Amino acid sequence: MNALRPALQVLLVEDSASDALFIEEALADVQDFEACPTRAEWLSHAIEHAQTAPCDVVLLDLGLPDSQGPDTFRRFHRQVPSVPVLVLTGLDDILIGLQAIQEGAQDYLLKRDIEVSLLSRAIRYAIERHRVAAELAASKERFQLAVNGASAGLWDWDLGTDLVYFSPHFKEIMDYQDDEPADENHALLDAIHPDDIERVRAALAAHLEQRSPYDVEYRVNLRSGTSRWVESRGQALWNGAGQPYRMVGWIMDVTDRKRDEEALRISREELRRLSAHIQHVREEEKARIARELHDDLGQQLTALKMGLAEIEIRLKGQAVATQTVRDRLSDMSRLIDMTVASVRRIAADLRPVMLDDLGLMPAIDWLVNDFTDRYGIDVERRIDPGDTTFTGVGATTLFRIVQEALTNVARHANATAVVLTLCIEGGCCMLRVADNGRGGRIVDGGGSDRQDQSFGLVGIRERAHMIGGSVTIDTADGKGFSITVTFPLHAVQQQEVLP
Repeated sequence: MNALRPALQVLLVEDSASDALFIEEALADVQDFEACPTRAEWLSHAIEHAQTAPCDVVLLDLGLPDSQGPDTFRRFHRQVPSVPVLVLTGLDDILIGLQAIQEGAQDYLLKRDIEVSLLSRAIRYAIERHRVAAELAASKERFQLAVNGASAGLWDWDLGTDLVYFSPHFKEIMDYQDDEPADENHALLDAIHPDDIERVRAALAAHLEQRSPYDVEYRVNLRSGTSRWVESRGQALWNGAGQPYRMVGWIMDVTDRKRDEEALRISREELRRLSAHIQHVREEEKARIARELHDDLGQQLTALKMGLAEIEIRLKGQAVATQTVRDRLSDMSRLIDMTVASVRRIAADLRPVMLDDLGLMPAIDWLVNDFTDRYGIDVERRIDPGDTTFTGVGATTLFRIVQEALTNVARHANATAVVLTLCIEGGCCMLRVADNGRGGRIVDGGGSDRQDQSFGLVGIRERAHMIGGSVTIDTADGKGFSITVTFPLHAVQQQEVLP
């Protein structure tokens, strides 16, 4: 084994032989590490293998002979929580992939988009994020064990004399010598980082005056010139007159935990940026395909239609042409008409050309009209964007949210009417889609109790969050369903360029 190219044990859980071969070929071309894949076609076999053999990462397809959908990941993760999992999804399973990430998966990969560099990076990031999360969990466990074992740094403050006892471990945490600091309260306060001192004083005052819990994290400056994060908890004692006279507490060095939390936060931000980039690339690819379908293929079909029409005209004056030939030409002409209509419909479903050519408002009008024609549901439009010019990203985000919200109405609401509102108010852009359908109970996390609808809500939340938006839902059984998305106006508005 090459020390510069470590070996990784990869468990590929995929029942499709062709998909498995494609992924294994991509793994073979990875340069950063030597992938040693083992394939399992059944979830039960995968769980058994992961529990009994070394495994560094799992590539998990959600559609298997003995398990389907999000429950596939839940079952595997419940049985083997110690191994990082990358979920493999199809084009229609993106929201399921996002849900899997929320439940503990490290990432999801679209099967059709898998290529060597993306697969290599996703595996490395998944293993690293899992390691950081495991270290964070271990750090919290160490913290609890330290508290139980009385290994925290203890302090005991006499409020009457302002004298404080500091335990040896306290002094060790604070980097003091045995004869330091002076047994006075200000000695501890003087060591607190200037940016944190007022917050600590406020928490301390709230505890002594209002008996609020005292639990605060802050930085302390060490004699070496560095700083350290500590967590401090304490409990005061009050006399019969309600006056505090003593307070006892402890501090714990949580520098490693804070560092791990920061690393995990950065990792999540990188994942969200990657998700936003993938979304952007998908929109661009949809726009390109839609444009080619609409322009190139549409023009070619139109030219073919015109050619057939010309042949029909010429055959009318020729006695040689049989009725069978004329009928066949007529059938071909109708088939071309149907193909042109299909091409236009597919292109519009991918991305309406008018969204790029005419802007957001005409595209929403087309979407609403098509929705009403397809499903017979009336849509009242209360659209007043004023003189706002939307950015490309803003227009795409708003259009896709309206599209997803109307799709949810059609699939789940049993509604007869919808109110679509888009307006600018108070420096914000507000979009609301409300129906008069059956409504539904909201479960923890803001999702719907109808699982398939919750996937649509996850997509809406992700799109909104990517540009700083927020989502609120108002619903009750039998009282309709309303989703409101609010964006800062600057996030969706085209900024004027001064000459």
